[in-house]
Amino acid sequence: MSDELRSENARLAARVAELEAQLAAKPPIDRASLYRMTDNAPWGVLAVNSDGGVDYANPAFQRWMMRPVPATGERLADAICPPLLARLEAPLAGALGGEAHQAELSVEDAAGERRDARIFVVPRGGGRNAVTGAVVSLYDVTDTQALDRTVRENEARLSHINAVAPTANYIYDFQAGGPAWAAGRAEGVYGYSAVELMAGGGELIRSLIHPDDFPKIAERLKRLTAGADGDVQEFELRVRRRDGGYRWVLDRAVAFERNAEGRVIKTLSAALDIDERKRAEERRTLLINELNHRVKNTLASVQSIARQTLRSAHTPEEMVEIFTGRLMALASAHDVLTRENWEGAGLWKIVEVALAPFDAARVLRGGPDVRLDARAALALGMALHELATNASKYGALSNEAGQVRVSWEIRAGGPASVLALEWREEGGPAVVPPKRRGFGSRLLTQGVRSELGGSADVEFAPGGVVCRITAPLETTPILALA
Repeated sequence: MSDELRSENARLAARVAELEAQLAAKPPIDRASLYRMTDNAPWGVLAVNSDGGVDYANPAFQRWMMRPVPATGERLADAICPPLLARLEAPLAGALGGEAHQAELSVEDAAGERRDARIFVVPRGGGRNAVTGAVVSLYDVTDTQALDRTVRENEARLSHINAVAPTANYIYDFQAGGPAWAAGRAEGVYGYSAVELMAGGGELIRSLIHPDDFPKIAERLKRLTAGADGDVQEFELRVRRRDGGYRWVLDRAVAFERNAEGRVIKTLSAALDIDERKRAEERRTLLINELNHRVKNTLASVQSIARQTLRSAHTPEEMVEIFTGRLMALASAHDVLTRENWEGAGLWKIVEVALAPFDAARVLRGGPDVRLDARAALALGMALHELATNASKYGALSNEAGQVRVSWEIRAGGPASVLALEWREEGGPAVVPPKRRGFGSRLLTQGVRSELGGSADVEFAPGGVVCRITAPLETTPILALA
């Protein structure tokens, strides 16, 4: 051993001797003082001697005692309630043999109430000293475990709620500038999962909100601060999706936490995707406006039909017949458009409805189907009805041999295609050109020009009337809202 190590050992030995002398000079701590140290402990303490007697029980152990604490000198069998005593017999025997023991158990107390407990049983003494007894420490964890169970149950309920609710739920921390918690249908509402929203923080959240909707957030925060806790404040905003498009979201929030000045610093929100509802509202508004427009136009059409019918009819009976027929044609065209939400109708359907009152076997038709807008559909339906009515009174459908051919084609022409429709009568009485133009002729020429933006040429050929309608064609897809 080196001189340096010998010197250090000597120094340490001297220090140990000094400490032992100091400890020997101090009075020993008596057992009663040690027991008093546990009087205010929130857990139960029981000191048992090797003779099976109680040396001490603190006030927190009273729940398990048949005698008042500290029960010093009482026999263990008389002092401890039987259910606990039965559970302690083996651990106490082990502790008197020098073995420590710990366990969790459910046991009845002195009043017969079942409690959950965690116990530690250790020997008193040991090592150089003989084992003179055992100490039992008992922690009543009933309330703690009940609270844990409640927390777990609430977490499970919240998880189920988040799973079935159509909303994205989150807590937003305005001081931290980002979400503190997010769950629910986040991806369905925002297009990002709850994990992605948490990871992206405030920067991602702010990037999703339409710039025009930012002021709504500050306004709602002011209302939440001024209102009482529990007041729900909501607003609608547009949220950008992954594809760059925006969808409408309804965000409902309550104050979750306030600072010392009462200002709301955290909000709890539930956000619901209402894009389909908003689009339906816009669609309904458009359709109502369109309906109002159509009603006005229809009334104007009825007024014009009535005026022209009165002017051209020779007898009241003839007037009723003509007027009723024209109204029925207008109503039939309306029925077609109503079934299509007034977004247009197919040309085949327009021809079919307009010619339905007449002998289908004698009206031949052919051409490609194409979709027309509402105005064009009405105008063409009325024109075909007038042609068919005139044919049934004076033309090819007025005898038993005549027939009508209705054919059309779509021609390429400039920016838009062109509809070219021909009405040709054959086999009817000889045609004599009329001396004056009636309402039917004006409806054909003027209606096609104003409503279709095209032209209608009527030829009173000796072999039968021929009408050629030409109009630029604009197909009308289902109404799409931006």
